[in-house]
Amino acid sequence: MYYDEIVSTVKRIQNIEPLMIPILFNPDQVFDETKHLVDVVAKTYLRKATDDVQHLIPVDVIADGNCLYNSILLLMNNSMITTSELRVRTVIELVVNGAYYTRMYSQFIGLLDIAIKAICKNYTYSELYEIAALCNILRCNIRSIYPRIDFREDMEILNNSFRPTSPIIANCSITIFWSHVLNEIDVRAQNNMTWSPNHFVPLMSPPAYGDSDNISHQSVSKIVTPEKRTSKNNAPIQIRIPEFQSSPSRRRRSEHSSNTGFVQSAATDAIRETQIGIHEQRQSAIEQQINPNQENLVNETAEHRRIRLEKQKQRDQSNRSNETNEKRKIRLENQNQRTKSNRLHETSEERKIRLEDKNQRIKSNRLNETAEERQIRLKKAKELTQSGRMNETEEQRQIRLEKQRKRSQANRAKKLVEKSTSNKLNTQQQNSSNQLNATEPNASCDTQGMHDFTNNEDITKKNKTSISSLWPESISRNLKEDCLQKFLQKMSMAALSEATCAVCNVRTHTQKLKKLPVSKIPHIHLLKVPDALKDFIKTSQTSAVQYADEHLGISENESVIQMTRPTQSSL
Repeated sequence: MYYDEIVSTVKRIQNIEPLMIPILFNPDQVFDETKHLVDVVAKTYLRKATDDVQHLIPVDVIADGNCLYNSILLLMNNSMITTSELRVRTVIELVVNGAYYTRMYSQFIGLLDIAIKAICKNYTYSELYEIAALCNILRCNIRSIYPRIDFREDMEILNNSFRPTSPIIANCSITIFWSHVLNEIDVRAQNNMTWSPNHFVPLMSPPAYGDSDNISHQSVSKIVTPEKRTSKNNAPIQIRIPEFQSSPSRRRRSEHSSNTGFVQSAATDAIRETQIGIHEQRQSAIEQQINPNQENLVNETAEHRRIRLEKQKQRDQSNRSNETNEKRKIRLENQNQRTKSNRLHETSEERKIRLEDKNQRIKSNRLNETAEERQIRLKKAKELTQSGRMNETEEQRQIRLEKQRKRSQANRAKKLVEKSTSNKLNTQQQNSSNQLNATEPNASCDTQGMHDFTNNEDITKKNKTSISSLWPESISRNLKEDCLQKFLQKMSMAALSEATCAVCNVRTHTQKLKKLPVSKIPHIHLLKVPDALKDFIKTSQTSAVQYADEHLGISENESVIQMTRPTQSSL
């Protein structure tokens, strides 16, 4: 599926108001043994995460590629929402606010349009783009927890809290953990001793002990003697069963457990608030780490920038010298996709600036290149052009020819304008010089300096006139007469006459033939005409005369030759 088709589909979905109603997200934050299961594998990975999440419980969800959306549905506990709806809403959010997500995360994750194409396929593993987009969709803060396995440069970004963009205000906070369906040893055995996640699970708070006793204590109803339905002689009757009240000690234990439950619930709320405060402090610390880097890039001097770019260039060259062909191909594809994405989102002014910088860079490189480098560049450009033309379709060929035609017309128009302008300037210069020459005999020069000044001015104008192109002169009469004389010589009867060679029977110009007496022709006996050919010629001539006598009649009175045509019989 092409990115343009995805964008057009998103626009059509946005016009359907019932489909764009916001989702009400009130997540269940507490683990319930009756509804949830602990993910044992994720629990082993959780031990390698930060210390402030060790008390949380990873909950088991279906690992079918939609694990991130399954985690949201488990926290949401709403059967009306499906993973497909969450995936579609994620695509819409990424397309609508594509510029923001590209600016914030493309340098860490990759190109946004490639990620959107992957998200459109169901059961595709999610990445950081989806987590950031779900913050706006669910109107909540999402904390991403990544285990400390195999250090990565983007580890700080993966271990981060994501918030909705303004003006959306978060109503709640959830925690998502990056995990794997297999243990670490099996993963490394399959992935060439490297580990990478392929699963998401939600992290929930442990249950507050005593809540069940509190609920059971509050659910005690009035003291009513229960009834049991039975039958006697096939007739249904009811028998009352006595029920005894609990002992005072039992009531005291229940009250004590109720009070303990309230205390534990308050303690759990306090812990949760403390965790939220820690998360906010961590987020602000990460933002403070990112902002100084951006400020340093803005405030750096030209010398520091040059040094930084040189170091970066050396690192890139070192990495490219050690990369394989497959990695190089992937890097070039990503670079092309990134370039296309940037050009799609750039304004007309940015495009103009980019093209001007490119032209200046090309001119500078061509001025400094040697003759050998120029030959290599032209050869590569020629091969690239030939390869492109061999692989282009008929439509692309027509578009190329149309652009070439327009470019040629523009160049011709530009040359005509320049030529007319130069002719006007030359005419003006000649007129001014003629006027000066006409007024020179009558003008009186007071000093020798004035005379030198006018001489220098005339010399300058003459040089300009000689440098500039002059109007073409008419063809001289002598040249015309010479051309006509040559034409007559080539077209005379002597030059155009032809004859047939007696030896080879070839017809050619008379000037090219050599005239020889018959006695001097060598091997003349070979040129003798056979008797059979003579008989054939005589026979053909006789038949031709007879045919003429039969079909031609001569009128003696009128002395006019008349052609008599044989009548055709009707079929």
